[in-house]
Amino acid sequence: MLKLKLNRRHFISAIATTPMIAPAADPVFPTRQITIVVAYAPGGSTDIVARMLAKEMATGLKQPVIIDNRAGGGTAVGTQAVKRANADGYTLLFGTNAFVISSLIQKPTPWDPVKDFEPVGMVTLQALGLFVRPALKISSVPELIAYAKANPGKLNFASSGNGSAQHLAGEAFAATAGISMLHVPYKGAGPAIQDLIGGQVDLMFTSMVGLSSFIKEKRVALIATTGKTRSTTTPEVPTMAESGVPGFNVQSWQALFAPPMTPPEVLNKLNAELVRVAKAGVLSEYMKDQGLDLAIGSPAELRAHILQERETYGRLLKTLTIQ
Repeated sequence: MLKLKLNRRHFISAIATTPMIAPAADPVFPTRQITIVVAYAPGGSTDIVARMLAKEMATGLKQPVIIDNRAGGGTAVGTQAVKRANADGYTLLFGTNAFVISSLIQKPTPWDPVKDFEPVGMVTLQALGLFVRPALKISSVPELIAYAKANPGKLNFASSGNGSAQHLAGEAFAATAGISMLHVPYKGAGPAIQDLIGGQVDLMFTSMVGLSSFIKEKRVALIATTGKTRSTTTPEVPTMAESGVPGFNVQSWQALFAPPMTPPEVLNKLNAELVRVAKAGVLSEYMKDQGLDLAIGSPAELRAHILQERETYGRLLKTLTIQ
């Protein structure tokens, strides 16, 4: 038996001179099941859209595409699981604004949204709705502000987790309106909305996906939306800016990411599937009815968007006291 003996100096030298090589791409990718990780509990808008997307992608890729909900840690549990996954395209992250925000507010920084992931493509853009529990008997933003000022420290607002777009929307509103609200983070919009309906929390900025029946049944009250213009889904509902909060504009987005060093040919195949899904029309029609815009873009466009988001949120966070 031949034995090789390397001393510590030789071993370190060998590591230092060995080039980093990206994993070889599967020549006929995909050949097995793909998993999309959602870093939230089931039932929220991100989970709903991800499941619809997975169903459509499975048709085009001719392989099962499943959703794995990994909630916790302000999206850190699910996000870091994908960061550590094999760079072969079979484990992906369905990320949101929290993908950028959490990397800025969590210490130590859990991931770099640019260096630690490969962008696949943007999927949706959407304004949020401001929902309040009906028992408050508040029907407008001015009434909400007046109530908060008359009852200091009594209002709370829910979000899908620390560092989410919902969280920052609530903090930005409180700071702009000069009111105080307690933030109540959840492991996803689903359980937060259930507590809003149940009266355990007072209000929430969140997507309007899946909430139309709750609005019609008056189980929640939608009093404003956060876009620059009114939502085509709820044209009768004013924007925050129209409601006396000038310049207020918050957009939520959802996008697909892969682990670092995923081969370009795999990323391109996945992005091409997103483009095919958009052209097929099934997802776009659903999105339109829910107040979302399907916004499929290239990996390069998503990377540029992430860079811009990091700069924008970095400036905003300097004006807010968020941990």
